[in-house]
Amino acid sequence: MTERTNLEIISFTDPYCTWCWGSEPILRKIQEVYGDQVSISFVMGGLVEDMRNFSDPGAGIGGDLWYRQVAEHWADASRRHKMPVDEQVFFDIKDDVFSTHPACIAFEAAKLQSEEMGKRYLRRLREAAAAERLAIQHSDVQVELAEEIGLDRDIFSKSMQNGKAENAFRRDLDECHRRGVRGFPSFLLRGFGEEILLRGYTPYQTFERWSQELSKNQLKQKKLRSGSAQVYDFISRYGKVAPMEVACVYDMDFKDAQKLLKQMAEKGLVSEKKVGHGAFYSLPQDTIQCDSVTGSCSF
Repeated sequence: MTERTNLEIISFTDPYCTWCWGSEPILRKIQEVYGDQVSISFVMGGLVEDMRNFSDPGAGIGGDLWYRQVAEHWADASRRHKMPVDEQVFFDIKDDVFSTHPACIAFEAAKLQSEEMGKRYLRRLREAAAAERLAIQHSDVQVELAEEIGLDRDIFSKSMQNGKAENAFRRDLDECHRRGVRGFPSFLLRGFGEEILLRGYTPYQTFERWSQELSKNQLKQKKLRSGSAQVYDFISRYGKVAPMEVACVYDMDFKDAQKLLKQMAEKGLVSEKKVGHGAFYSLPQDTIQCDSVTGSCSF
């Protein structure tokens, strides 16, 4: 670690929250600009315990047509935050007894193996739920994704079965209650003897202002240059990125980021995978990739 961690960001979140998914570009930009000066961790909020008892009049969600309402909410959110979404997943699971708690508990099981693996697994859960039309509340999907990112399957399954992961999740719920967090995402910024809770979807500029305010302008910001070489390096370190993440990190217009990534894909520099209403970009199959680093709404 070349820099000292000066500021902590605690993200109160849920794997199924679309505005948490929309916050991924912002969190990745914070990591790119501030590096190890800022640490980011996650607390699970358990957005929906049982959809049969859930109601959010503000978002128009509740009742027998919950799946259609949530799908519409996700599609509308995607048009605004511009991360790829496939809202049809909710039509696939409309007959399920739907809850976001199993996915939260799965995150805790991954985190028990290591903090870093927990972050990688949360990102994979978000990708799968938001854009790849996978029902991440199902145990078989959770195990498959765990193996995919390199988690120990047996340890993961044991943590899910013996109550350790669920107990960790209950502690997270207690932390949300203690902090008065009811909407997701919410972010606790803490450092230099002060802290502030930012509620709801928060633009990067707000994080930047409060980071400098809490640190008394002591945090050093890395100046980022945009170009195919820089974007390739970004992808190589994170494994998979969406155009909005490139746009946000490098202060590019969204359409310009899309154009650059498509040009890189046409040249064989990166691979493009269509997902939902957008795409993911990763290194080509014949490239050895490094390990990934990582990294108020009703859904």
